[in-house]
Amino acid sequence: MPFKNRSRMVLFFSVTLFLGVTMLLTTENAWCERIFFAGYNGGFYIKSEEAGGMALRFGGAFQTDYRYYAENERSDNGFDIRRARIIFRGRLTHWFRFGMQYEFEGNEPRNLVDAYGDFVFRGSHGLKFGQFKEPFSLEWQTRDKGLFFAERSMGYALTPGRDLGLMLHGTFFDDAVIYGIGIFNGDGIDGTSREGEHDEPEITGRLVFRPFKNIGMAWAGAFQLGCSGSYAKIDLSNVALNVKTTGMAGSGRNIYILSHDTKFGVLQNAGDRMRGGIEVAWINGPLFIQGEYIKLKYGELKPAGAAARDAVFSSYYVSATYCLTGETPVFVKGRVSPIYPNRFFNPSEGTFGAFCLSARLEHFSGDENWITPDAHVSVRKADAVSVALNWVLFPMCRIIADYTYTDLSDRIRVNVDPEDGEVDYIDRENVVTLRFSFDF
Repeated sequence: MPFKNRSRMVLFFSVTLFLGVTMLLTTENAWCERIFFAGYNGGFYIKSEEAGGMALRFGGAFQTDYRYYAENERSDNGFDIRRARIIFRGRLTHWFRFGMQYEFEGNEPRNLVDAYGDFVFRGSHGLKFGQFKEPFSLEWQTRDKGLFFAERSMGYALTPGRDLGLMLHGTFFDDAVIYGIGIFNGDGIDGTSREGEHDEPEITGRLVFRPFKNIGMAWAGAFQLGCSGSYAKIDLSNVALNVKTTGMAGSGRNIYILSHDTKFGVLQNAGDRMRGGIEVAWINGPLFIQGEYIKLKYGELKPAGAAARDAVFSSYYVSATYCLTGETPVFVKGRVSPIYPNRFFNPSEGTFGAFCLSARLEHFSGDENWITPDAHVSVRKADAVSVALNWVLFPMCRIIADYTYTDLSDRIRVNVDPEDGEVDYIDRENVVTLRFSFDF
């Protein structure tokens, strides 16, 4: 049986078994829950009247973009479906939760985004298993609905992403300390679909502190700092890095490509992969500031006929957001919660929702020793500045206008004329993204 199919079958039967066993364990209580309520609170729900009883939440995300590029070499202007997802989350008892998320957009075969169960114990601690986000980076842990820009920063490509695994997570001291640590396949979504030489797991963890949360200082209480890290022994199937700018997200274009076919020829061996990150964030009324630094190292990559060497990448960003209509951003368990308008959009009453203005500076450094200059597919450095306006009409509906300028240290090939073979290059990117988003 192909590894891809085997992985999906294992994931399906694991979740099915979890739900089935939990249903059997809770049958006695379930028969008593004959009255259920339906409504909306951050998502549509059906739940029993019993506190902590069964509950099912149904939601989704739909994002339509229009992108305009100032460069004449680009032919990408137009509309696009950026995301189209359906989400199920629920609770079977006080102790058991589950979640599933599926992506309909695109032609990729791996469209199962999340599928996990969560055993909750001692109130604020849990053991999650299945496929979900690895615990790394504030920006990555924050859901799309809580972001203030059209896309995550370039450093997103250096994070672990989603994977199959097991994670212990929770909080201490009334959410003043938040942690998550787990073991994962290390191969990404549907990670056992590729056969490799190593089967050692990837270990990933994130630790967040809010040192002033419980000392009564309102201006400092919403300050947090954290660190993340991951380590894995890898094989050649794990050597793959594709870094994108805002204007390249959702497309096949990149500003840096690292694969097993490199400048030095085909790789013969790979050693390990290490990631590290630090993060700082602060909320003071309508003002929100955050920043992160992430470093990724592939160790002991050995090309054919050459000595083994490392490949090192890094990225950082600093961003600031100000809610013009007075809303206050909120941290929830170490993540940024989506903006909730003080007044919903209702022109007949003179209310128009929430408006937030954001700016971001970011930088990416690629390992120049692994760049093939004549290929024009990777750059040594990239610097970008973004300005975005968020109009949140309702908690589940918003419009984003994002302008991002990216300066590239080297030219990137973007088009090849099929008739005469003429090649178009860019060394900068000016892109305006207009997004209409439903997240319910």
